Amino acid sequence: MTALINNLVAIAREEKDYATESMLKWFVDEQVEEEETVTGYIDALKMIGDNGFGIYTLDKELQGRSA
Repeated sequence: MTALINNLVAIAREEKDYATESMLKWFVDEQVEEEETVTGYIDALKMIGDNGFGIYTLDKELQGRSA
């Protein structure tokens, strides 16, 4: 997804379509936020390892996450 968004930004810049580039900034910012979130969950899973209670706790946390 990140590569697709970056390609769209590159095309907008190449075409000097500044309005579209500005609009795409929102998507870039959202993608950065999502990647940070996923990285945090991956790090948590690495720390948890095979700990069943840790997996259960993370699962409960993810259930409470708003979309």
